[in-house]
Amino acid sequence: MTPQDANQLEHLLFARDVLPCERKRYFALWHAHLGCSSRQIEALGIMNADSVRKTISLYRHGGMDALSERIHPGRTSVLTPEIIADLGQQIAAGQQVWSSRSLVAYVVERYGITVGRTAMRTQLHHAGLSWQRTRLVVAGQADPETKAEFKTDLEAVKRGH
Repeated sequence: MTPQDANQLEHLLFARDVLPCERKRYFALWHAHLGCSSRQIEALGIMNADSVRKTISLYRHGGMDALSERIHPGRTSVLTPEIIADLGQQIAAGQQVWSSRSLVAYVVERYGITVGRTAMRTQLHHAGLSWQRTRLVVAGQADPETKAEFKTDLEAVKRGH
């Protein structure tokens, strides 16, 4: 290990922005640099001996860059940022009660894109939108005269008349 790599490794061991899986690799490599065997490093509880050997091999073949976690982005969503923005505007307009099912139907009708309900909820959540349970709201208030009549009838029933 070069002195530069040793300094970089020492810095990375305690850096805040290091992922836990990367930190384990760095600790294993550090202990290997200090002269510990893979079995001794395994006994420390950092990782098993096979993983230690793989980490050392990665370092030897690719240097410090080979130890960083590789990002696995997965599949890109069919819902573009423009579609998500349109959905946000539709929801904010409040012209109707939106469910994941109705949002999926809206996207199919407007954009011709089929997306599952779970994927729709996930994408909306990532965009900062969350669902709320709808509540039943009475369309209007009861007539005050009918309300007063009902209360007098209720009092009569309570008294047993």
